[in-house]
Amino acid sequence: MKKHFTLALVLALAAASAQAATFRKEVPVRQHGKEEGMLLDLSKISMGTLNDVEEKKQYLSTVQLEKQRIQNYTLRMVYENAYLLYKRGDYQRAQEMAQTILSIDPNFKQAQTLAKQASHMGTYGTTSEAEVIEAKFQETIRLYDSGRLVEANDKLNEILTIQPGNSKAQAWKRKIDYDIAKEYTRRGDEAYAQNDYQKALDAWYNALLMRKDDPKLVAKIADTENKLRKQQVADSMKQALDFYNKGQFVESYAVFERITKIQPGDPRVQKYMSQLKNEIAGGYYNAGNKSYNSNRFDQAIAYWTNAKKWGADSTTMDGLIKRARNAKENHLRVKQQQAIQAEQAAQRAEEAAQKAEEQANQQAEQLDKEPIETVTVDGNVPGLPGGTLIPGSTGTPGTSGGIGSSVGGVGANETLPTLGGTVNRVSAEASAASRAKYIEGLDAFNQDDYERARQAWIVAKQLDPGNSDADLGLRKVEELMR
Repeated sequence: MKKHFTLALVLALAAASAQAATFRKEVPVRQHGKEEGMLLDLSKISMGTLNDVEEKKQYLSTVQLEKQRIQNYTLRMVYENAYLLYKRGDYQRAQEMAQTILSIDPNFKQAQTLAKQASHMGTYGTTSEAEVIEAKFQETIRLYDSGRLVEANDKLNEILTIQPGNSKAQAWKRKIDYDIAKEYTRRGDEAYAQNDYQKALDAWYNALLMRKDDPKLVAKIADTENKLRKQQVADSMKQALDFYNKGQFVESYAVFERITKIQPGDPRVQKYMSQLKNEIAGGYYNAGNKSYNSNRFDQAIAYWTNAKKWGADSTTMDGLIKRARNAKENHLRVKQQQAIQAEQAAQRAEEAAQKAEEQANQQAEQLDKEPIETVTVDGNVPGLPGGTLIPGSTGTPGTSGGIGSSVGGVGANETLPTLGGTVNRVSAEASAASRAKYIEGLDAFNQDDYERARQAWIVAKQLDPGNSDADLGLRKVEELMR
């Protein structure tokens, strides 16, 4: 945006200068100095070496002031050409050049007056300049009599813009300048009496613009500047010590820095600042140690870096920072290894559970295929003499049957009920369901959800009382929940 503004300025001034080129050849123009070497080649200036923020701000401010000075110089040169055109009677071109100046700097008061007067003279050519000057004089006197000194002074400046050598206007201006300076001096004295030194200085500096050679006024300003400086230092010292007593060392240091700009070289301030730097550096160092011991390595590095900025030994701090970075890498490596090991353990547990489930399914299938064991009775009771018949059995072939021969007799080849009591077997479906519940409980156990694991394993035991894995899991989780 600034580049576009500068380009527009150059083009406008080039056009204005071209319009007055012919006239300038005829009438010599007072030279203020050479323009060569005044412009800054900003494209070749690098700000990379300015590390401090305040230094960068100061540099940019200097550049801006230089650009403003160059602009003012150029506008003043164009204004002189416009005035010469006005005196020659070329009111239209004088007005155009004055308007060009105002498009760049609307506060250029002389250009405002010249543009207005050139427009007036170009429109009302029959009105003489003397009549215009006289009307402005009457307006000046009216404003002066009503106490409006500043406005009266502005009106005189308009007259002097049109006729710089007007002795009557110059005399009135000296009188009004004196009255304005007197009023500013009075206001400054009142503010000084109320110990408002800043307000007093503002008023006296305004008076000094009108009375540049007043030694008494200069002495008053110098004395008040010293008092204001001491007052500012005292107030800032109080604020800095308040921060220091509250343990706000960084804020206290910033206030002491401000004091050094007001009163450089104060040994007491330098002593406080040195002590504060040690306190701040020590605080950052200790904070870094605590963060390091808590495995907050990034925070520790930040603290130790700040400690180095505040004057801690650079070699020691660099060593600690390097150590923290190495510790951070090792810590991350260990965490990654632990995560991998936990993932591998979970995978092995899942594979073991799947294998156990497959084995249980295979065993259930084998049980379904095996025949039920039976016992065949041949009529002889073990341990009794041979030939002894079981009551109710069939006798020797060819003989009549016993008492049980006709009722409920058991044939020689018939089977008896299975010996040793009833055998309880689990179906394949129940075994598979029990295994699934076991896996569900194992997953809950790995997530530290012991109650859900316990409930799942109880159901697994109910489905298959022979599920030893569920039994083992129940014992483990009950130990943990005690």
